[in-house]
Amino acid sequence: MRALTAAAVLCVLTACSSGPTRPPTADHTPSPTPAEALAQARAKNQHWLDPTLIKTFPESGVAEYRPPSKLAVLLPQSGNLAVAGNAIRDGLLSAYYAEARSKPGIRFYDTQGSAAGAKAAFERAMKDGAQMIIGPIGKDEVAAIHDIAGTIPVLVLNRLETPNNRHVLNFSLSPEREGELIAERLLSKGLLQTAVFSQSSDSNSRMLAAFEKRYQSGGGSVLLKAPAPVFGKDADGAAINPVLPEATAQAKAVLLLMSGDAAKPARAALALNGAAGIPVFAGTDITDSSDAKTNTQLDGIEFLQMPWLINRGNSMNISASQLLKLPSARGPGAKLNAFGADAWLIATRLPVWLASPNSEIGGATGSLHLEPDGRIERTLPWSVFRAGVPQAANGP
Repeated sequence: MRALTAAAVLCVLTACSSGPTRPPTADHTPSPTPAEALAQARAKNQHWLDPTLIKTFPESGVAEYRPPSKLAVLLPQSGNLAVAGNAIRDGLLSAYYAEARSKPGIRFYDTQGSAAGAKAAFERAMKDGAQMIIGPIGKDEVAAIHDIAGTIPVLVLNRLETPNNRHVLNFSLSPEREGELIAERLLSKGLLQTAVFSQSSDSNSRMLAAFEKRYQSGGGSVLLKAPAPVFGKDADGAAINPVLPEATAQAKAVLLLMSGDAAKPARAALALNGAAGIPVFAGTDITDSSDAKTNTQLDGIEFLQMPWLINRGNSMNISASQLLKLPSARGPGAKLNAFGADAWLIATRLPVWLASPNSEIGGATGSLHLEPDGRIERTLPWSVFRAGVPQAANGP
């Protein structure tokens, strides 16, 4: 009441003043762009998730480890996304059982790969008293949960374009992030003209678009974009070597967005077209579907890779080699195993980010940090093939 009275008196005094009145001045200060707003939030050590959301998590006695008492995991165990869901589940459970400290009760709920199934699973988890939820994974599923989440933290496992629910964290294996990291690598090396060869896929298209945007913003130029080169035969059975565009020879770097088996003939095609000496880079797919017996053909190629897949250190001290007997660990499924392991890691390390959002956590999929808009972003280490074996690349 006193505050209101003071305000009223101030208004009266202002209105009764006999001095000249000044016209209101317009504020011409431009609003910060989304990128600027994120940078300002980082500088202030701000974060997205409300710290009170984990106040009911039991104390563990260890600063960096404080899991909820009940953890719910929403994954498709049936439907079109079941294979991916099973791979994520196996990775999460591998990390869960590797943890020697006190662990929460954990329960899995089938989302059936649909928005309706995800909502039903979410409601069951809430009714069962979950303190935190991991999942779901499908875009429609994630959008549905994002709209209804509240009171407890939710870690959704797909990319949210416009997150605005402060109870939701967003973690994904986005190809866009890989494209940005590759662009930054080339820019840091001063390689400003690149030729790109890629296999046709939605993931590669998204990666290439993100690469090109970041690369061009840093002064780089994509000289050509072409499909993966292939060798063929004419009607008489004679070999036909692929002829690459002339711009290839002018490039300062070559980017291969393809599997290892596709990259081997591509590497040979570069040599046959006078581009053997150009540095070659690749994304994480280069280790997929690749016959290790002929991997010496990939020697010298630098590529991004998850620590999980190259036995590089992570906070859980586990790797893909420990899951080799599981059907879900074959081929691309190994990346989803790592994804699931990191989902567990994040669920147990939330206090770290709430106390210091700019800190990083060494995950199976990369070095993880929490962006001020709720996205969990990854930085992946660089590797290089030497004698057919992936090894740590030199330099940043």
